[in-house]
Amino acid sequence: MPDIRLRPLTPGDADQLHEIVSDWQVARQLGSWPWPPDPAYTASRARPFTGDGFVWGAFGEGRLLGTVGVTDGGLGYSFRLALAGQGLATAVVSRAVDHAFAAGTPEIRAGAWADNAASIRVLEKLGFRRIGAGRELARARGEETACIDFALPARDWRGLRPDPRWTIAVDNRTESRT
Repeated sequence: MPDIRLRPLTPGDADQLHEIVSDWQVARQLGSWPWPPDPAYTASRARPFTGDGFVWGAFGEGRLLGTVGVTDGGLGYSFRLALAGQGLATAVVSRAVDHAFAAGTPEIRAGAWADNAASIRVLEKLGFRRIGAGRELARARGEETACIDFALPARDWRGLRPDPRWTIAVDNRTESRT
């Protein structure tokens, strides 16, 4: 398996990010992404995050594999569908959770659509606990969708060791890619 490098997104990553979110099976699981995919919206998200927290691209074998971030205490992630079932999401999300707690985040919240069994599995493997359920607008789906809310306090973090198949490095430098 490839080594994974995590770094802030840059405008040069927009085309690869757009490729990921142009897969309906990926976009339907995201809360705020539009459908059909909008290149301008994608470009607005392909830049270093400047708020409270971080958003990283996960890169391997010279391409963007997905994204992960903890912003304002909320966890979000997405990966190329072809990578499902390989442990990549669990390993990368684990690294992001560890980083957020090391930076002083007291609790991380996350949400998953009730029909997103893969994401629910990732969160539960990492120790997130269900704290509620409801319905929210899924922008890509264009409808209110059943969701499950999760939380993980820093004091409860058990920190799964990254899957030994993946070597994950964090690089907070941004690169200009054209």
